Amino acid sequence: MLDRRSGISLYRQIAHDLLDRMQGGELTPGSELPSENTLSLDYGVSRDVIRDAMAVLRAEGAISTTRGRRSTVRKAPEVREILAPQAARITVRMPTYEERHRLDMLEGVPLIVVHTDELESYHPADRVAIITPPADEPA
Repeated sequence: MLDRRSGISLYRQIAHDLLDRMQGGELTPGSELPSENTLSLDYGVSRDVIRDAMAVLRAEGAISTTRGRRSTVRKAPEVREILAPQAARITVRMPTYEERHRLDMLEGVPLIVVHTDELESYHPADRVAIITPPADEPA
């Protein structure tokens, strides 16, 4: 399963394998992942490697963790569409600590910022799709 000579770190290989298991339905949203000890034995690696793999999955928003409990597979958030005004400038960046908490964003989720002459609006990239109106004239 793990290729120790691939040039890809073991923790990234494990994170990828766990993601495949999530996407394949073996690990379903809301279900608990095996303990660090179990995963360590299953993959034949140290718990530190498993912790690094879990950090990758947490940063990607694939799992939720609570101290003292097992990590759980996160349900993909519902995505809503937002119509951006014509001539809006749309940028993407990582949120500040305050923005992340105010918008209830998971660590690792980018922030979409829609700029117009009148206002700026902020949207978590995992829960929003920005739709732009068709241009009046071809470019």
